[in-house]
Amino acid sequence: MRMYTVDASVCDRSPACPARRVCPKGAIVPRPGGPYPGYNGYEVDESRCAGCGICARVCPTGAVTPA
Repeated sequence: MRMYTVDASVCDRSPACPARRVCPKGAIVPRPGGPYPGYNGYEVDESRCAGCGICARVCPTGAVTPA
């Protein structure tokens, strides 16, 4: 199964992250801290990730890529 990762240097840290919204398993999670979810970026919870790649296809900045 293919895993994905979020490149924090490319992520726009939007609280309305499209990749997070479309993930069928809820594997895109905000990194802890900050005044709103996503303030510190996002990461992929590998225990939830199904490897489908939907998140990578919809990420507007290309921050989500295969690991």
